[in-house]
Parts: sequence; structure tokens; C-alpha cells
Amino acid sequence: MSNIELRLYRYFVALCQEQNFSRAALRLKISPPTLTHQIQKLEKELGVCLLNRKTRMKIRLTQAGARFFESARNVLHQADEAELTVHQVARGEIGLIEIGYMITATYSGLIQRFIGSFQKSNPAIDITLQQLSTVRQIDAILSNELDVGFARMPKQFPSGLSGFPINRQPIVLALPGNHPLARKGDAIAPKALANETFVSTSVRFELAFKRHAEAIASLGGFKPKICKRAEDLTTVLSYVSAGYGIAVVSEEMTHCHVPNVVFKKLSGSAIPDVVLAFIYRTNESSPACKVLIDAMRAHALKS
Repeated sequence: MSNIELRLYRYFVALCQEQNFSRAALRLKISPPTLTHQIQKLEKELGVCLLNRKTRMKIRLTQAGARFFESARNVLHQADEAELTVHQVARGEIGLIEIGYMITATYSGLIQRFIGSFQKSNPAIDITLQQLSTVRQIDAILSNELDVGFARMPKQFPSGLSGFPINRQPIVLALPGNHPLARKGDAIAPKALANETFVSTSVRFELAFKRHAEAIASLGGFKPKICKRAEDLTTVLSYVSAGYGIAVVSEEMTHCHVPNVVFKKLSGSAIPDVVLAFIYRTNESSPACKVLIDAMRAHALKS
């Protein structure tokens, strides 16, 4: 039965529904003799009689024919569903997208704005989110473990990756709650941090991105003393909370309520900012991913 052409299923189902060779042939846009020949071919391939040919007024199915009719309809339905699905996948209407994101993308509302609205417009695309640092996102996208990511804008994209900025936020200071500067009401000048100990991100991270602690220290005319490094900003704030030192983070992190951490603005006109980018593979082939990439281009920041 696996060798039977799908066309024969359609011919037999049409005949059963029309109950007449002439009407079925007209519907199928073939001649009645051709339809008769095709039904006989089907019976021969099955090795059973599907029609009771004792009457010419109306076709009657044998028991085997009635059972085959139900099965044939199911086969055609599955075939139609398969054809519809493959076209939807090709158009990017159905698919799976693995998305990496930094915690700042959640705190800034970017996940809700961009992914939330995309999901409403593309409900058949399954979205999976993974919270990862920028460096780990880049590695995962390059190795096809992730498809796209919301990550810090690198100085230069590695070969195989592309992206564009989607959000820009100023940097702020994170201090332990009992720190003397935490009780100041005004913004803090970089030069006031000359004797402070800093918690920063990993060396690997800073090689690819702006060194914000160093940038603030440069504005204040001193070299920063870094006591701890971490792979992600949540861990950076955990060190600050424990009293290891102060940290320079993006403003979105002020929405992260960590006990014993106070955020303060920095004064001055040259305070750097943090740029979040949407990152993807340059030669992406997944139709669903292409749909998301095109949708995200509408949110790209103008330079």
C-alpha cells in the first residue's frame, strides 16, 4: 500500500463523495473512462474489490471499500496538512527560535516590547529564552546552540555574526548600602572614587567591550583598583551587596532590587553609556529567524 500514488487516493475519495463517475470525473477534470481505469488500477494494486458493480444507478462500496474510504480521507487530510505546514515553515510562519538575553534586556522592558509583540504577531513560532552573558551568547550563536541574542554591543563582531544597536542607557554607580557615598543626595563625580575598590566584569568580557570602570577612573584621573571580577552583572551586584567594593553598571540594573545595593548617578558630560545589540548569524538560513531579524530591524537605533 505504501507504493500507491496519492493521486489514486484523491480519485477514489472524490468518487465516493460524488457517488457518480461522471460527476467525480468532472470535479477531477479528467474523463469518466480515465477515472474508471484509475479506480481499477487502485483495486489491482490493493488486491481487493472496492466497488459493488451490480448497479449502474449509484456506486456502492464493498465493506473493504467503505473502510478504505475512511482511511483514504485521513491520508489526504494528513498530506494536505503536511503540505500546508511545509509552506508555513518555508515562509517563516512556523518554527523554533532559541534566544539568548542579558538580564538588562528584561529589566529595561526590551523582552516584553520586542519578543512579546513578535509572539503576538507570530503565534506559531515557538520562542525559547536563555539568560546568558554577552560572551557566552556570542559563543552559543556561533556554535548554533542559540539563534539570536540580546547582548552588549561588541567593539567588532566576530566573523559569522552581525547585529545592530537597539537600546542605549547611561552607566551608573552601584554601592553597598552602608557606603558613605550612598548617603549623598547628589550625583557623584568620578574623581570622588579615586580611593575606592571596584568590582568588574571578567577580563575576557572587557577585552571585547568598553571598560567602563577604567573609563570612569580616567575621567577622575586615577587608576581603578579591581578586587573581584564576574562573568555577569548579577554576580557583580552580589559582590557589591557583600561589601567587596563598588561597580559601574548600566542604568537598567537599577530595576534589580538587590539587598544592600544603592545606585547613584555619575556627574559629568563625558559619562559613557551601554549599548545593547540584537545579534544574529550573518548567513542565517532559518525562515523563522529571518522573520524575527526583519522585525527587529524596525527597532534598530539610528546612529
